[in-house]
Amino acid sequence: MSDQSNQTVVGEGSAPLYPNRNDLMCVPVDVKSRFPCTTILIHGVNDLGTDFGHVEKGFCEGLNDRLGRSDFVAAEYSHGRMANDASPVTSKDLMKDLDDKMYRRLATDNTYSPLIPFYWGFKAGKDDLSIDPAKQKRNGQNIDKYGNRLDPGLCKNGGMFANATTNLVDMFNTAFKGGFKTWTLNKLQGDPTHPLYACPNRHYMILAAKRLAALVRQIRLVDANETVNIIAHSQGTMITLLAQAFLAEGLLGSKGAADRPADNLILIDSPYSLREELMDRLTQTGETQQTTYARAKTLGNIVGLVNAAKHSAPPLGDLQWTPGQDNYGITGPQWGPAKAVRLTGPQEVTGTDSEKMNLQFAERDNRGFVTIYWSPEDATVGLTGVAGMGTLGLPESQDATPAAGAKETIKLISSQFFQRLFTRRKRNGQPEKVGTAPHQYTVREPGESSTMTSMSDEMLKRASVKVGTTRHINAPELPNAFTPAMEDNTVVGTGGKKIWGYSDSDISANIQSTDELEASIAVAASDLQTLAPETQAWPSYGPNGAALPSVSEVQEALNEGKGELDQTKVLDVFSTRPPTAGQIMVIRQETPNEGKLRFMNEHTGPSSYHSAVMSGELNHRCATAFDVSIGQARAIDDANRALALRAIADWRIPSSKFSDVGNGAYDQFDAITKQYVEANSKYNVAGVFPDEDLVPKAPHESLGVVNEQRAERTKPLLDAMAKNPMNSVPLP
Repeated sequence: MSDQSNQTVVGEGSAPLYPNRNDLMCVPVDVKSRFPCTTILIHGVNDLGTDFGHVEKGFCEGLNDRLGRSDFVAAEYSHGRMANDASPVTSKDLMKDLDDKMYRRLATDNTYSPLIPFYWGFKAGKDDLSIDPAKQKRNGQNIDKYGNRLDPGLCKNGGMFANATTNLVDMFNTAFKGGFKTWTLNKLQGDPTHPLYACPNRHYMILAAKRLAALVRQIRLVDANETVNIIAHSQGTMITLLAQAFLAEGLLGSKGAADRPADNLILIDSPYSLREELMDRLTQTGETQQTTYARAKTLGNIVGLVNAAKHSAPPLGDLQWTPGQDNYGITGPQWGPAKAVRLTGPQEVTGTDSEKMNLQFAERDNRGFVTIYWSPEDATVGLTGVAGMGTLGLPESQDATPAAGAKETIKLISSQFFQRLFTRRKRNGQPEKVGTAPHQYTVREPGESSTMTSMSDEMLKRASVKVGTTRHINAPELPNAFTPAMEDNTVVGTGGKKIWGYSDSDISANIQSTDELEASIAVAASDLQTLAPETQAWPSYGPNGAALPSVSEVQEALNEGKGELDQTKVLDVFSTRPPTAGQIMVIRQETPNEGKLRFMNEHTGPSSYHSAVMSGELNHRCATAFDVSIGQARAIDDANRALALRAIADWRIPSSKFSDVGNGAYDQFDAITKQYVEANSKYNVAGVFPDEDLVPKAPHESLGVVNEQRAERTKPLLDAMAKNPMNSVPLP
């Protein structure tokens, strides 16, 4: 049981028995049950949290299914045009304050959810901008000195697309570099919505990892037995892994009961790679590269930290509903720590209501577990130069030799480190279901492609997978295996054709529409188009006397009273043919907003399936909700404290506003928490990055992060060659 000083009232209510009577004539009524866990959701690069709404909705429904409850309800998320919407858009569909409002969480009166969305990103300082003010904008969009789009506050949520990493060390004081190779890559990719430009220092990712660690620690300071899960996507998985090392090490010298890793990690579409890809090396500042040994050893070490911190309190038995015993309403009456009955679920998975009543399943204590969700069709993490485990999965072990030492077999997949497969591929006409009993899966059979893209795409852009490669899909069996939802963020019916040159199981991707954020990036990365001549009313013009207005006069008139994104550049003015009184012809550039509409209506592309698992609500209802750990969540049982925790998890909210959230709950937070939160706020508001004592420039040895560069492995060989007498023999 918790200390009495840490206990708070989680809810209260009353109802009048008769009207117009005083409070003494009231009786108690039901209040909300407690939460079974606190679950943090973190996004990747170039992302405002696009799929957070899908994750939260599916996750809440799945917790209801798992625990025999019905009260978990997800928040709403604001959005404009989505990737699965092919309908035309007009100027009325454009969002005001796009970067501040798009995909923002909006709790309603019915919202009751254990989820905390975690946002992070990059803020441009003076040195990140061009010294020429005229070059700090392009087509109405803020840009850094490399051409990367920034929001109106000179920020980039999640940082730049190209700045993602394949290992943890590269987040410390390095960047994706420019030059001819980067220019070539950008041309080869040819996607203005995801341009590849040089990028700023990645140290903002280290700040995010420290903040995430501080958030987990603050939750545990409420009660040391708090159950904390983290669901991470893409680069968010890298930040999550590093945060566990920071927690195990202790923030700013703290080594208390709250300083332990999260109870459970779900890592989705991770770019973490065991390979030493050439393109990865060529595009990093200094052309440094972590060795396979360092990558595998680091991953094993950090997963080991989570495994070793497995926490047994509260016991799952304490959560069981028992007459006359208070279980805080965490589970329903048909839930048990060894066996439970699933009363609800999607009909395509669990059958009819009468069938659901007989769906018994074995409950699991998932504390201390790490699970990766991966998809062989993830063409983003499957890029050459990335080759991440989000596309390739993981072998059970990795043989690797350190620069100074003997060959090691590094254990990866284990009884506490799991992987689940989510794939579109059907074999013999049958889908590969998620949640079947553990088994070996052949990633690529003869005649199949590596990532289910075209032959030219596979050759030029994607990491290769050898025919016959297998992976042990060892995640525990789910109560009901299901066909994964992989097309929820695509335009249905736009793909599905056989890919030439490959097997019948290789089918083309559905397309995705362009959302407004992607269109804004494209406008900043390309030239505005010149429009066809337009007829423009000009009352003072008469063909028999008055001269044509000048280009500047017409431009000033067209732009009068309009915002920056609706202003145009006039290129030419001439009379109609034949000349007409009161009318002129104008040739002009499209406005930035017209450019956005053009991209949103005309630019589509095949889904890379990098967000397919995230966007599928069914995936989180039937898998994620059953893979996370459950226990207690005293920190968010207090509604005011929950508001404050969600506030500090959003890097965009300045610290000056925290005291206004949750009746001042932030004021009660720990001093170390406040140091990181307020340092982040100073960075976000003023572009002043925290000192090295808060955000280190290199990993400490105590973190378990192995830092070994490829050059260290080749140096002994080069030194030996230099010392060889044969190398000193003069040439004839």
